[in-house]
Amino acid sequence: MGTPAKEAHLRSILKAISYRLLAAIATTTIVFVFTRKLILSLGVGLVESVAKILCYYIHERAWSFIGFGKKTTPLVFFACKQTFERKGYGRD
Repeated sequence: MGTPAKEAHLRSILKAISYRLLAAIATTTIVFVFTRKLILSLGVGLVESVAKILCYYIHERAWSFIGFGKKTTPLVFFACKQTFERKGYGRD
């Protein structure tokens, strides 16, 4: 195993959107069950989704900078070093 890959911004955005769609359906359904008002339920689901997509994205990006729980192996360093040396990089 090598160095864990960092997630691209687009991947974080798409994960946030797909999760929020699922959660919005749940929120809309719960609000509708309690109020029996479709427009109110849809409005709450929409506002909640937009706010939480932003929160989730910020949370994901912040955690991408935290090394806790990520594992690296020293072999990755040696493989990169050998590649650079073969191409003449890093020589004085």
